Amino acid sequence: MEKSPLVSIQPYFVMDSDDFCQRLLFENGISHFYSFSNRTQDDIAVPILTDGCSNIMFEYRGETLRTHFVGSTIETRTFSVRQGAQYFGVRLAPGCAFGIPGILPKETVGKVFILDDLDFARDFCAIMGRQRDFDSRMQTFLREFPSLCGMGQKNAGKTALFNQIAGIIIGHRGMVKVKELETLSGYSSRYINKIFEREIGFSAKQLCASVKFQFLLGDIHRGKADTLTEIASEYDFYDQSHFTREFKECAGSTPFQYAKTIERKKYAENVRNV
Repeated sequence: MEKSPLVSIQPYFVMDSDDFCQRLLFENGISHFYSFSNRTQDDIAVPILTDGCSNIMFEYRGETLRTHFVGSTIETRTFSVRQGAQYFGVRLAPGCAFGIPGILPKETVGKVFILDDLDFARDFCAIMGRQRDFDSRMQTFLREFPSLCGMGQKNAGKTALFNQIAGIIIGHRGMVKVKELETLSGYSSRYINKIFEREIGFSAKQLCASVKFQFLLGDIHRGKADTLTEIASEYDFYDQSHFTREFKECAGSTPFQYAKTIERKKYAENVRNV
């Protein structure tokens, strides 16, 4: 099977906000950097879809910075984009965890933490708050973030095993069963799930589902929406109704409705790569 990097998509940051741009990286556990703003007169509740990723989002309002750690998303939720704010975000690679001292990974899943309020991250946040453009924010993050991660170090051997298995899942576009992971990795499903709970706080099966959904979203965004039946078959759904049901659970709409939304809101035209 052809392997390709997974660029996780959070489409409503593009469609419901302003000035969206991104820079892909695929290094050091980072998928990409992105930014957007809210030029409306109201806060916006933006849907966040399943992606199995954590995000660090810096909210700039004038001279004030508020830093959100958005734990891994394994079911749809919303994020409040504040009126008049500019956001600089870092999306970690699927399954890549950022440790908060004293908090288990499973306690961060689906949660938002304000890093400015936590002693271990206060200096880091202050440095990020002084940066005024995309490039300086990105370069500062790349320079300062490794030492912040070092404060939540884990067992290197088990982390390497987790990374190996997560790589297998991404290489198979999420279409691999846990029993197959046993054969491919040489470890029992019980041990695999123990490693996953320890590293990211959710199961290998849940990461498979998130990765599969994100690859599927990518295909729709690349214009395969005219062949939704073929997509359902390619991603091993039993039939079209099975595909529609599972997609709606992850996206809140049917595949057809979603494809029409990204066309109507001109998703592709609103993404600027820098």
